[in-house]
Amino acid sequence: MNEITPYQIFAVKKDGTKHLIEAESIIIVMEEEEIEISAVPVHPAFQGKLTLATGSAIQGREQERGAGTRLVIEPGAANVIHVTPKKY
Repeated sequence: MNEITPYQIFAVKKDGTKHLIEAESIIIVMEEEEIEISAVPVHPAFQGKLTLATGSAIQGREQERGAGTRLVIEPGAANVIHVTPKKY
């Protein structure tokens, strides 16, 4: 089986400089909802792909939000997608 290698995560300052962050994931807070982006692929077959989860799907935090949150993904410019957590 292939070894799972974490992705590198960088913080980018206003001046464009990048600073390496040591983390297994990052969480972006959008109003009352959170989107977690994992830096560790969930399986070797997913190497090279990003996994997004809402607050209700983040491991160990299932009780924080109801099960009624989905990620809405909409195309933007040629190299942009918009990801929005929506309650249903």
